[in-house]
Amino acid sequence: MENDGKARGDQRSTRNSGPALVGRETETAEIVRRVGADRSYGDVLILTGDPGAGKSTLLGIAADSARSAGGRVLRAVGSESEAHLGFAGLHQLLRPVLGETEGLPSRQRAALRAVLGLEECAETPDAMVVGLAVLTLLSDLADTAPLLVVVDDAQWIDRGSLDALSFVARRMDSEPVTLLLGVRTAATLPGFDKGYERLELGPLDSAAANRLLDRQPTPPTGRTRVRILEEAAGNPLALVELAHATAVRNPEGSSVEGPLPVTDRLERIFAGHAANLPEPTRRVLLLLAAADAADAQAAAMGPAEADDKAWDPADRAGLVRQDGSGIVFRHPLVRSAVYHAASFEERRQAHLTLAELLREEPDRRAWHLAAATVRPDQDVSAALQQTADRARRRGGFAAAA
Repeated sequence: MENDGKARGDQRSTRNSGPALVGRETETAEIVRRVGADRSYGDVLILTGDPGAGKSTLLGIAADSARSAGGRVLRAVGSESEAHLGFAGLHQLLRPVLGETEGLPSRQRAALRAVLGLEECAETPDAMVVGLAVLTLLSDLADTAPLLVVVDDAQWIDRGSLDALSFVARRMDSEPVTLLLGVRTAATLPGFDKGYERLELGPLDSAAANRLLDRQPTPPTGRTRVRILEEAAGNPLALVELAHATAVRNPEGSSVEGPLPVTDRLERIFAGHAANLPEPTRRVLLLLAAADAADAQAAAMGPAEADDKAWDPADRAGLVRQDGSGIVFRHPLVRSAVYHAASFEERRQAHLTLAELLREEPDRRAWHLAAATVRPDQDVSAALQQTADRARRRGGFAAAA
C-alpha cells in the first residue's frame, strides 16, 4: 500500500520534457539501483536540491522502481500549512497501513494511535515508545516485501514525525527498509543533519539545459533562448516553465524585453513568501526587480526613507543575498517572480522611483520613465530618441533599437 500524496513534477511536468529526466541520468541510475537492490539491511538517502531541481520527480521514479521490483511503498509530502501540526507527517505516511497497527505490542500501539489522534491516552505518549512503534510497524511490513519509505519536502514535516523517523533511521540496519528524504538545499532537517549520505541535485550544465529546451513544444530561439538559459540558471523546472511562458506571450518568437514572464507555479516557488514581508521590504524588493543590472546599485540603495534594515526580512526569507557588488537576488527567477507578482501601478511607481534615483544618468532615466508611461508622452519620447542617438554614436546598436 502506498500514499502517493499530491502529484508533483519537475522536468516531467505538464510540459513536454519527455519520459526521461534530462541531465539527471546518473542520479536516476543511482536511485533505481538502490531501491531495486535485493537487500537485507536498511538504507537512508537524503536527496537535496533547490526547488524545481527534480527531487520530486526522482522520488517518483524511485517509488515506481520499487513497486516494479515487488516492493512496498509508503509516501508522504511535507506541507507548510501542516508543519506546526504534531505528527501530521506520520499520519499521512502511515494512513494506508493503520489497520496493521493491531499487531503491535499494546503499549506501542496505544502510544502510536494516540499521537495520530486515533485513540485517547491517559498520559502523554513517550517519544521513545512512539519511535519504537513506528520501527516495529515498518519492520513487520518489510517482513513480506522490501519497504521503501519516501518523504518529499521533508523540510516541512512536523518535528514530532521527523523525530520518529530519525529514531527509526538509526535502528533499521538489519531491516530491508529504504528511507528516501527529499529536502531543499538550504533547509535544516533535525535528526538527519549528520551521518547520512546525501545526493545533491545541482544546476543542469549548459548542454543538458539546451537539450531540455529543445524538447519543449516551442523551443525558444535567439536572444530569448539566451535569456531563459541565464535566468533559469540550470534549474529544470524554470527552463520548462519559462519556455512555455515566453511561447504563450510571444508566439511569433520575437525577443522578450524586461523581466521574463513567469507562470503561477514559478511565482509560488521563487517568490511565494514575498507577499508576507513588511511593506518597506516589498517596496525595495520591487525596486531591485524593476532595475536592470546597470541600475541594481541605485535600486539597492533605495529611496531616502528606506534603510538597510528593510532588506533583513528578504534576506531571512532567502530572496536576496549580499555579494561583492551589493544586494542581489539569490536566483535570477526571484527577480522575475517579484516583478510579475506586483500590480501594474506598483511596477509603475517602482520605475518612477528608479527614474528619480537615476536623474544623473539620462539614458537609464529615460528607459524607466518610458516603462512608467501609460499613454503617449512627448517628453519621454524625446528623451528616448536622445538615448537612441547617443547609443548609435557609441556603437550600441542593440541599445538603440
